[in-house]
Amino acid sequence: MADTDEITTARRALGRQLAQLRRDANLTQQGLARLVQYGRSSVANTETGRQHPEREFWARCDTALHTCGVLAQEYDRIAKRAQRIQPQSTAVPSKTPDRPQPTAGTGSTEGGENDSAFWETEDCINARRLALKSGTDDDARLSYLEGEVHRAIADNERLPSAVLLARMRPLRAYVDQLMAGRQHPPQRARLYTLAAHLSGLLGALALDLGAFRVAHAYAAEAFDLADTAQQHDVRAWARATQSLIAFYTGEHHDALAYAQDGLRHSGSGPHTIRLTINGKARALAHLGDRYGVDEAVNHAFTMLAEQPHDTTVSTSLALGPYCYPRTAANAATAYLVLNCGKNVTAHLSGAIDAFDAAELRGPQALSRLDLATAYLHHADPDPEQAAELALNALALTADHRYESVNQRTHQFLTSAKPFAAMPQMRHIAEQLAVRAHRSRRAPPALPFAT
Repeated sequence: MADTDEITTARRALGRQLAQLRRDANLTQQGLARLVQYGRSSVANTETGRQHPEREFWARCDTALHTCGVLAQEYDRIAKRAQRIQPQSTAVPSKTPDRPQPTAGTGSTEGGENDSAFWETEDCINARRLALKSGTDDDARLSYLEGEVHRAIADNERLPSAVLLARMRPLRAYVDQLMAGRQHPPQRARLYTLAAHLSGLLGALALDLGAFRVAHAYAAEAFDLADTAQQHDVRAWARATQSLIAFYTGEHHDALAYAQDGLRHSGSGPHTIRLTINGKARALAHLGDRYGVDEAVNHAFTMLAEQPHDTTVSTSLALGPYCYPRTAANAATAYLVLNCGKNVTAHLSGAIDAFDAAELRGPQALSRLDLATAYLHHADPDPEQAAELALNALALTADHRYESVNQRTHQFLTSAKPFAAMPQMRHIAEQLAVRAHRSRRAPPALPFAT
């Protein structure tokens, strides 16, 4: 092609158009490069006019950006213009003969093949076909993202919250990029579902790290995404996560309201046990409703008995039903608030062994702290055994930050005030103070919402 000022200006304008379309689609240069299978530098150089890729590049960009062929059409216009101004002696012969011109009867009144006012362009039609076929790529991306989210939920109580957070935040940004696209309706529902799970998980991690307002914001976003996806199970899961966060931020009426609304969405779905025992029973205990707690606990165990037997310990943000140890541990927490020590020890007798076998540090620590507090509430208290369990809980989570563990340790120390002179109790208080000081000195793990 002739490298004239006119052609150079047109190429640069096309590059700027690509950059604008990319930004409108909320894509980075790297993100677009992945979609069109070119290098990031190729995208960057093309946008600034330093590189002039062939037509295939522009066709792929049209497909990725859903532009109905406008970039490839402009490339063709520039190419034809360059051919026309090229000296005749150096012109390259066309490899295909020109199409025959329309006859007198094929004008706009008859809708002839070359009448652009009547027909869509072939590029526009082909772009739609490619967009339809691109569903295969979208399925692959969605399957990858769903796998990552499920793995992260499974790792939630195994990895430090800050480590998992660092892994999930870039994934959430990538999902936002995809949400700016135009997926088919079933894929769109899957995309909103995994975005809801991601935001809910980030909310739980923010809670662990003490960023309460951010935790509430993420959890509210999770429900809004689930509501947009119109998936009842996902709505129920998001409400359960909101209830969890409200519980640990001391908003027990809200925790109960979220749990009850979640139960409305869940029906007999997989999240009913979690909403009943983790949300409803524990909130009712803090509101002093012993009858309501008994009813919720009995209902949770009745539903659990109807589930297929599974020895696997479910995760705290389980996408399926809660397991027996998790249900028992939550029942123990509710009864501990009501000062029903016998109920606490009965429910925790097998739960602790299951958590130890699964090596889930959060539940290991929390169940030990609940059992330790129950020992202090017995008619014949055992402060030495209680202190040993509490110290063990702190040792298990020495390298992890769990807001729930910190709160439960404070509750233990409140119950242990009659034994505050014991060296073990002083040591527990000192360790908790060190943790609080370390948390204050550390930079915020998440930006606080305004």
